[in-house]
Amino acid sequence: MMRSASARRTGAVLLGSALALTLAGEAAVAAVHVDARGIGQALLFPYYTVNEGQQTYLTVGNTSDRAKMLELQFMEGYNSRTVFNVRLFLAPHDVWTGTVFALDDIAGEDGEGAALLTSDRSCTGPDIWTQGHGMLNGYPYVRFFSGGYAGDGGPQAASRTREGHVQIVELADLTGSLASGVTHREGVPLSCDRVRNLVAPTAETVPSTGGLFASGAVINVAQGTYFPYRATALAGFPEGIRFNGLDIVIDPLTQTFDYQTGRSDALVFVDGAIVDVSYDGQHPYMLIDAVSAALMADTLQNEYLLDPAIGAHSDWIVTFPTKRFYTDPLLAPGGAFPPFVEPFEEGGSCVETHIRYFDREQATIADSSFPGGPPVPTRPRLCYGTNVLTFLDAAGSDRSAVLGSRLVAPGFALAPPFKAGWATLNLDPGSEPHAMRASMATGAAGKVFRGLPVIGFWATNLVNHNVADGVMSNYSAVVPHGSHASCSAGESACH
Repeated sequence: MMRSASARRTGAVLLGSALALTLAGEAAVAAVHVDARGIGQALLFPYYTVNEGQQTYLTVGNTSDRAKMLELQFMEGYNSRTVFNVRLFLAPHDVWTGTVFALDDIAGEDGEGAALLTSDRSCTGPDIWTQGHGMLNGYPYVRFFSGGYAGDGGPQAASRTREGHVQIVELADLTGSLASGVTHREGVPLSCDRVRNLVAPTAETVPSTGGLFASGAVINVAQGTYFPYRATALAGFPEGIRFNGLDIVIDPLTQTFDYQTGRSDALVFVDGAIVDVSYDGQHPYMLIDAVSAALMADTLQNEYLLDPAIGAHSDWIVTFPTKRFYTDPLLAPGGAFPPFVEPFEEGGSCVETHIRYFDREQATIADSSFPGGPPVPTRPRLCYGTNVLTFLDAAGSDRSAVLGSRLVAPGFALAPPFKAGWATLNLDPGSEPHAMRASMATGAAGKVFRGLPVIGFWATNLVNHNVADGVMSNYSAVVPHGSHASCSAGESACH
């Protein structure tokens, strides 16, 4: 039944009132949340790669009129160990760009790892222009570090740096002479030395105010493919300065914990309502719980396309940006912690998921075989920080069909009977439930989010061999996942 205009207006007013109350409460108490408009204090990139002749182009921009100090970290895809980090200093309305490429693309470089190239003159600490490992076409590059895998049982070669995920976190705003130092004149900052050697906060470093955006793109120049995406933005960090010297002791993404209140707060959108939660910091890994809560989903939904007639294939990127805090023995000694179930050892830390496929005409298949065909695995195990579900004609490939990833999820395949449609990935299956620990509560049950903290997208590529005689064309696209979150408090829903 169609609602009347007055009913629609009433619904809009109620929604507006709810948002106004939420924002008012947020102003009083900082609470981390995903910013739907893509502007924030922390930026999460679900994927970078240099496999199969590809490069990944990154951009981060400062929309505000305040100078910024940021931390850029690249995490390899298996266990999310840091393979490169650097401080970025952005002037007001400044943008920094960089390209991740394979070292074996450069003549004279010996190695299978990845490196970062930049032509940008924004200040960095250390200075990439003077302390890089080499120059390419007049621009500096730095190799990713491949010696930080001890004790996790994963691959030990430099090739492990070739794909993973990225985070950028704002550490502080800059004022006075520090802001002047990073300000550009004729395209070059006035004095990077004023900022890059900061070892402690000063009167000219003040709490961060946000206003950052970022994007990434996986590019293959030879193939003519381009997969762009927007980074997930987190906002609502508590007021504070998130650095204590040139070497990071505490990952800045954990700095949602407010030591004045003794808790970290999050706002999570669940079934049309805003759920607010608070977590204590009894253990080091729990400092990240507010970020995980903001990213929680019990299911992911997206499309797929698999059609040999048009050269179409699909990859789903499924990244857990906070997983390392719950499963890496260096960060979470003693085993895995909820919502994850296995510590990272012998090269993986797996969670079981269920996937259900639909074609475009309501037909569905879940946990069974295709009609008239062989049994199809429908319980993919996601074992890494960054996972790739690749839609192939048959299981068993060691690399994904679109992005050439080696982080392919085992136990997953899609056979030809459904060449196009959509799927839902259950991150909280009955065979292996996943849930965060309960939030803090006073006189009532704590709130529990089910599923896993996740970001990602669907990447698809189509090949047209018939553009003209001797001419082939690629068409590529990226679509972010849809998701659903659920929350319970004892026997009741959270709202």
